[in-house]
Amino acid sequence: MDFAFNEDQELLRQTTRRFLENRQSLQSVRQVLESDDVFDRSVWRSGAELGWTAMLIPEDYDGGSVTDQPLVDLAVLAQELGRVLYPGPFIPTNVVADALAASGSEAQRKDLLPLIAAGESVAAWCTTGDGSPYVRSVAVDATAVPDGYRLDGVARYVHGAGSADVLLVAAKSEEGLVHLLVPGHSVGVDVRRLVGLDLSRRLGEVRFEAVPVAASSVVGTAGAEGEAILARGLRLASVLQAAEAVGAAEYLFQATVQYAKDRVQFGRPIGSFQALKHRFADMHISMEAMRVAAQYAALAVADGQPDAEEAVAVAGSYVKEAFSAMCGEALQLHGGIGFTWEHDVHVFLRRAKTDQVLYGDPAWHRERLCQLIEAATAVENAK
Repeated sequence: MDFAFNEDQELLRQTTRRFLENRQSLQSVRQVLESDDVFDRSVWRSGAELGWTAMLIPEDYDGGSVTDQPLVDLAVLAQELGRVLYPGPFIPTNVVADALAASGSEAQRKDLLPLIAAGESVAAWCTTGDGSPYVRSVAVDATAVPDGYRLDGVARYVHGAGSADVLLVAAKSEEGLVHLLVPGHSVGVDVRRLVGLDLSRRLGEVRFEAVPVAASSVVGTAGAEGEAILARGLRLASVLQAAEAVGAAEYLFQATVQYAKDRVQFGRPIGSFQALKHRFADMHISMEAMRVAAQYAALAVADGQPDAEEAVAVAGSYVKEAFSAMCGEALQLHGGIGFTWEHDVHVFLRRAKTDQVLYGDPAWHRERLCQLIEAATAVENAK
């Protein structure tokens, strides 16, 4: 397995970085932090032309990837988007696209995937009532009615809910967990913006009150497949979130090193102080460990490696905590200026702290890793 990105993926990285510098830089994101909506659809459509939403969609539905490892290509994009704290629903839209490509009906694929690939349709993923990854926390009920279901309940911390044209909703039914496609502006769907720590993206609460959904809107089947769709989505979201964190950590580390070179105290750049050199070395080690964990998780899932689930659990636990710790260290190394609204450090710290509780917190991922290791050990011992 080659851990490095190939030439095509490096070209994708460079092209995406140039595009973001011109259209969605960190400075442009900062300018809209206090706005009601931070999502720019024109940037999204242009990004779609670069493959932001098409990598996991088959060519038959206007998708396509750069290499034969579409998830790795998507991880390349995620790292670059993380550098600028991109506010759009990159992760949930790709999760929904992947779910449709893997489990959707032919009609669902034909109707939605070309629109998602072109950036014309934005998707959001409604999972649980408390934002946790547990099936038992799903708080939307799907009651069977003639020709479909009626949805009642709530999903919280839904990224991009206010901008979504279509929602993929996890709900509890008599047959088990079921996923349904719901137009974002359906009667009975109420989206409320939640004020959270992360100002660079918008999370929402989505309430469903007697929302009718046709049977043709069911993705896959209820029960075991419904739970598998949730697990697949969490796996994909964890990989992309880890890749975003690597890009953000890389940018913040470089900015902090540059500050230490520029900031002069006692007639010397503070970066020349031995104690700070040690701290920068520790940060660099953490950042590279984050990169290895995130990229291996993407490669393992893309290649169907037997330890793919373990790799995702490692990335989900280590990267989240390391990213948060790096942001805290960067804040301290910047001194007083780092605590001000005008500086960028706090924006990264807000993103890192929010990442820690989205798509499973580090404790959940560690528990998942322990369960996988125990299961593998039991199988090995039974031989």
